[in-house]
Amino acid sequence: MTDRLLQLYRGNTPEAVEFRQCIKSYNNMFAFTSLGVHYDRELSNRNKGIYTFRVQGQIYHFVNPLKPSDGEKASNLQLYFYDTEHEVQNRMALSSKFRESIVQQLKSILDHNPYSVFIRRLAEIKDLDKYRIFLKSNPGLDQRVFNIPSVSQVAAVWLDSDSVNGDSSREIEICTKTGSRKIVKQHYGCYDTLQYPLIFPSRETGWHPGILRKTKTQILQQLDQTCEKENLLSIDQCTDIEQLFIAEQTDQSNLLHIGRLLQQYSVGTYVKLETSRLEFHRGKQNKLRTEAYQGLLDVIAKGSTNASNVGKRIILPASFIGGPRDMRRRYMDAMTLVQHYGKPDIFLTMTCNPSWPEIKNHLLETDECQNRPDLITRVFRAKIEQLKEDLFKKHLFGHVAAYTYVIEFQKRGLPHAHFLIILKEQSKMFSPEEYDNIVCAELPDRHQSPYLYSLVIKHMLHGPCGSMNPSNPCMRQNHKCRNNYPKDFSEYTKHGKNSYPIYRRRDDGSKVYIRQHELDNRWIVPYNPYLLAKYDCHINVEICSAIEAVKYIYKYIYKGHDRVMYQLTAEQADKIIDEIKNFQSARWVCAPEAMWRIYAFDLNLISPSVILLQLHLENYQSMCFDENRPLTDVIQDDRLSRTMLTEFFSMNQTNKDAENLNLLYKEFPQHFVWDEGDRIWYTRKRGQVIGRVTTAHPIEGERYYFRILLMHVRAPTSFDDLKTVNGYLASSFKEAAELRGLLHIDNGAEECLSEAILYKMPQCLRQLFAVILVHCSPADPHKLWSKFQPFLSEDIAADSSLSETEIIRKVLASIDHYLQIMGKSIKTYSFSDFIPTVDSSILLKKYKLSLQYLSPQKI
Repeated sequence: MTDRLLQLYRGNTPEAVEFRQCIKSYNNMFAFTSLGVHYDRELSNRNKGIYTFRVQGQIYHFVNPLKPSDGEKASNLQLYFYDTEHEVQNRMALSSKFRESIVQQLKSILDHNPYSVFIRRLAEIKDLDKYRIFLKSNPGLDQRVFNIPSVSQVAAVWLDSDSVNGDSSREIEICTKTGSRKIVKQHYGCYDTLQYPLIFPSRETGWHPGILRKTKTQILQQLDQTCEKENLLSIDQCTDIEQLFIAEQTDQSNLLHIGRLLQQYSVGTYVKLETSRLEFHRGKQNKLRTEAYQGLLDVIAKGSTNASNVGKRIILPASFIGGPRDMRRRYMDAMTLVQHYGKPDIFLTMTCNPSWPEIKNHLLETDECQNRPDLITRVFRAKIEQLKEDLFKKHLFGHVAAYTYVIEFQKRGLPHAHFLIILKEQSKMFSPEEYDNIVCAELPDRHQSPYLYSLVIKHMLHGPCGSMNPSNPCMRQNHKCRNNYPKDFSEYTKHGKNSYPIYRRRDDGSKVYIRQHELDNRWIVPYNPYLLAKYDCHINVEICSAIEAVKYIYKYIYKGHDRVMYQLTAEQADKIIDEIKNFQSARWVCAPEAMWRIYAFDLNLISPSVILLQLHLENYQSMCFDENRPLTDVIQDDRLSRTMLTEFFSMNQTNKDAENLNLLYKEFPQHFVWDEGDRIWYTRKRGQVIGRVTTAHPIEGERYYFRILLMHVRAPTSFDDLKTVNGYLASSFKEAAELRGLLHIDNGAEECLSEAILYKMPQCLRQLFAVILVHCSPADPHKLWSKFQPFLSEDIAADSSLSETEIIRKVLASIDHYLQIMGKSIKTYSFSDFIPTVDSSILLKKYKLSLQYLSPQKI
C-alpha cells in the first residue's frame, strides 16, 4: 500500500476526511467489477443515524462488457481504456460529490496495479469487439499467479477464432459480442482484488492453496504475525513466484481503518463463506440420500436398485447453523429445559454499547465505531463472557439450574443477547417483594446515586413514543406502542395478567427532560442496578412471573431470521422445494454479524445440553448412504441399520446397568453416551445432558402412539415388547396404549392445541384445529372454539380495522379452507352462521394440503 493511500486512510487533511466520508463511492469508481446486491438503502443513508451496510441474500460481482453500449456511460473496467484522454472527467461525471484532486491521486496510485495496466493496454487493440478475456479460476491452481494478468504481453486476450486449451469449465469468460455480463464466482482468487482496488492496490489475492495455519502457541509467541515465514520484502519487488508468496504477508494491513468500506468488505466476505457452505450442502444432495429403511425395501421390491433415485429433495439440514431447521431444533431443545426444570424465572437482554471505553480506546482519531465491526463484536463477546461468569458462577441472581441464550443483531447492526434463566428451587422467587431485590423500574435518586442516575437516563429510558413521537420504531399501525409505554404508575410491585409483573413505578415527582420531552417513571425500562452500573449498556432484566413466559423462548430467543418457516405447497406437489434458495432469498446480514460469524463465535448456547433421540417405527429408521452403493449392500450393513432406539432396546436386554436403572427412553442419555461412529451406547462418566424424543403428531397414527408408549414404558427390549401388555401382544401400538390406560382421557385434543399455542403460529394452529375436528371428533367443538379462539385469531385480530365479527368470520373461513380440502365443511360443526358461501371446488384447486408440514419436527 503506498504512502499516499495510507495518508488518505489515516490523515486529517480536508481531502483525507472527504475521502473517508465517500470511500465506498471512490472504491466503486475504480473497481473493475460492479457489485450486485440487495441492500437496505435507508440504513446506508446517514440522514437518520449512523451508516450501516446491511444486505439481503447473495452478493454478486459482475464484469461488464468491454465496451459500453450506444448511449451508455462507461463504468467500472471500461473507464480504464475507453476514452482515456478524458478519463478523469468521465469518472467525475459519475457523481457531483467527488473531488478531482482525490480522483487524480487514486488514478496515479492505481496506475501500477497489474489489472489496471493490463486493461489500459486494451485501448491499443483494434476491433476490440472480436476479443474475449479469460480469467483462470481453477481453485487447484495458485490463484495469485493464474489470476494476475501479464503486464508485458497481452497473453490473456484471445481472438474469437482461437481455440482455448484446457477445460473451459474452469474459466470465466468475458465476451463483448454477446453484450452480457459475467459473474465472478466467490472462489476466484481475483474476486476481492477486482472489486476492492483501494484495499488491494497491488493486486494481492486474499487467499491461496497451502496457507499454513499457525498454532495457538505460535500466535502467542508472535502476536504481530498471522502466518508463518513473514518478512519485510515489499510485494512490488517480487520477480518470481517464491518472492510473491513471501511478500503477501509483509505490508502492515490497514484493512481495519478503511472506514465504511470495511462494512461492505466484511459483509461480502461472510456472504462468500456462507455461499460456499450452502453450495456444499447443495452439492451433497446428489451424493447422499436419506430414506426410511422400509422405504428402501419397497424400492428394491419395485425393481429400483439405484440409490440416486431415492429421496429427491433439496434440503438445508439442521447442521447448517442459523437455518430454519437448526433454529427449530434449538427451540425444541429449549422447550425440553422447560419441561424438565419448569418455566424460566428471568429474561435478560443485553445490547452492545458502541461507546464502551474498550472500543473507544482502540479507535484511531479518524475511525468511527460503526466502521469497526471487528472491534464491536470482540468487545461485546468479552462482555458476554463476563456476564455469564456473574450469572452462572458468581450466582448473582441465585443458583442456576438451566439457561439458554442467543446472540442477535439489530437492524442497525449492534449485537445483543437474549438470556432465559431457570433458577434452582432454593433460589426461585415467589413474591413481588422478592422481585424488587432484582428488578427496578424507577429513576434513582440523582444526589445519592449520580452515576446510576446518569446510566438510567442514558440507557434505560424508552422512547418517547406515542403522541410525543409517532415515528418511533416501536409504534404499531394502531398508533400504540408495541411495548405498551408509558406504563401505569404503581405504588408497589404486583403480579400482572401477562408474563411480567407490574413493577413498582411510584408517582414521586421524579422527572427528566430527554429529547425535548419530560419523562417520568412510567418510561423506565426494568433494569438491575448492579448490572447496569457494571456494564454501562442497555441491559433489560424482567421477572417471568407466569407460565406464559415460555412463549419468549420462541418469540425472542429462537425466532431466527425473518422468513417463512411453515407453508402450504401449491398445486405442483411433485415440485422440489429448494430450502437453500428460500433461506438465501430471506437472509439479511450486517457487518457486526458478518464479523461474529467470521470469528466463529457462538451464536447460541444451552445448558445443560439436550440430545435428540431418534423416533421411528420398526424398519423405518433413517439411513445415509452413497448414491453409487448398491442398495442390497445398504440393507445388509448391520451398522447402518443401528439407531439410538434399536440400541436402547438392545442395552435393556444385555447391559446389567441399563436393566438395573430401569429407564425411560428420554432418561437414557443421562446415564449413557451415544457413539455416532460405532453407533452404540456406552456408560456416561461425566457431564449432564437431557434427552428429547423427536416429536410426533396425532395424525401420524402408529408413530404417535408408539411415542406415547416410549414416554411411559420403562426399559422396553423391543418393538413387540412395547406392544405386550400383561402377556398379550397387541395388534398395534394404539391398542397397546389403550390397554395401558394411556388414552383414557377425553381432553387429548385440548392438550394438543394447548401445546401448539407455544409455537405462536395462528395459521398453523387453525390448520391443526381443522385436523382435530376431522380426525379426533371432539365431543364439544364449540367448547374448544371458545377456549382457543383468541389464539386462533391472534394474527387476524392484529388488524385494528376489523370488527370482532369480521375477525371471527375470517378465522372460521380459514379453518373451513382446510376442512374442505379434507372433504368436510365448517357447516358440519354448526359454525355456518359466521361463514360466507364459498365454492369448494375453487378452494380445492387453489390449495393442496401437505401433511408433512403438520409434524412439528418438520417445520
